[in-house]
Amino acid sequence: MNSRGFETIETFYRTDEKIKTSTKWYFALGDIFSGGFFNIVNFFYGIFLTDVVGISPYWAGVVFLVGNFMDALTDPAMGVITDNTRTKFGRRRPYIILGAPLVFLAFVMMWFPLASGTEISRIVFYIFAFVLMNTVTTIVQVPFLAMAAELSTDYNERTSLTNVRMIVSLASSLLCAVLPMLIVGAYQEVRTGYIAMSIIFGLFFTLPLILVFLKVKERKQFSEGKKATFREMFAPIRIRIFRRYMYIYLGILLSMDVVAMIFAYYMTYSLERFDEISFVLGTLLISQMILIPVAAWFAKKTSKIKAIILGNIGWALCAGASFLLSYDSPGFHIYLLAGFLGAFMAFSLVGYNALFGDVTEVGEYKLGYRAEGSFYGIQQFIRKCCAAVANWFALFLLGVAGFVTPLEIVEDGITYLITQPQTPLVLFTINAILGIVSVIFLIPSTIVAFSWKLTKDKHSKLISYLDRKRAGLDIDETHENEVREICDTLM
Repeated sequence: MNSRGFETIETFYRTDEKIKTSTKWYFALGDIFSGGFFNIVNFFYGIFLTDVVGISPYWAGVVFLVGNFMDALTDPAMGVITDNTRTKFGRRRPYIILGAPLVFLAFVMMWFPLASGTEISRIVFYIFAFVLMNTVTTIVQVPFLAMAAELSTDYNERTSLTNVRMIVSLASSLLCAVLPMLIVGAYQEVRTGYIAMSIIFGLFFTLPLILVFLKVKERKQFSEGKKATFREMFAPIRIRIFRRYMYIYLGILLSMDVVAMIFAYYMTYSLERFDEISFVLGTLLISQMILIPVAAWFAKKTSKIKAIILGNIGWALCAGASFLLSYDSPGFHIYLLAGFLGAFMAFSLVGYNALFGDVTEVGEYKLGYRAEGSFYGIQQFIRKCCAAVANWFALFLLGVAGFVTPLEIVEDGITYLITQPQTPLVLFTINAILGIVSVIFLIPSTIVAFSWKLTKDKHSKLISYLDRKRAGLDIDETHENEVREICDTLM
């Protein structure tokens, strides 16, 4: 019997058991916000700022730059805060319920279409709104996604949980890609349409978070032990496998950010098919949703890292093929390319999402305590700093190329926005961002994936060791040496 009064790990301290199907689905509801919010911002916020609010691409890029940098600063701190929280509701759940109503208020504010004031006053307003929204997102998402690694430590269960989460996330992403412009288009005045859209989606993001709080319980095993200090918030960077994971993660996410942000410009100006944006995005995301179970099956049968490699290579080929399309291309070519792009993205997304929890176990071995919040916080800090520069750079390139914002015409008290023809240089820049810049981000991600060392067998041995250590049970010398050798190659 150990010092806590438990004879076996199975009585309390085993952490790799199956997750109830209902728990998986209730937890996945949190991805309605996590998946949908970033898509609606990445797909439409840039073009909202330039084509609806009338801010030049230079300054629209500054909104992304400042907003994401300010947001990035809060993520590591939030990671330590949630790791150190001790309440009867657990470490993560209190922040989910605290942030839920703030999500609605901040989301409506960031999409409010100011029709008056100087360009500088509008820039200041949208920077503030974007920073506020991102701060609220940090309050909710850091604890939510940290909790994902704690529901089970089983290698395949995490892949299964990721499968369910990605289905919900992509369903939300699909709605966030198809419905916003349909809602906006249902109103005669564009600005009124954006207000209606923000209210509808604000509620859509907020209500599921309440269900996550009510229905998903945290594991008590992970609420014990040492607390992290703010001095240690950057400790994950010292772990080599985390740094390698970040190369993979950043390549995929930054490529996705760039594709999403430039896609509306690509459809509007390069292909001259603005009315089909929702349907092409819908095709891409439906394809992703259909392929998620296939990608999860592939990851289980082979490995998570092979799913990433397959997805990245196919994704890069599809992005490059976008250069072959033009405004007079047959319509089915556009939808076919979108479908293939979404299919390959599914493999990359399943792979990197399922990989995160495995990396945090190496962190527990190295640091001596559970710190998923810190890992996710520093992950988001690095990602958002890089995304801030990437999004700013893309919009800056549009401004340098000479992008012309729409002409505003008022008739009978109704404001109409008329898109203007763009120069060949602007059109080439849009195509280059989609077909070249996004591919460049995927190259280091794929190279690192080929040399990944944390296999399923190694992870299983590590989990068995950590479970026994938490329970205070004896660990034989052979097991101890085996795990030490594994982790020495990863840290």
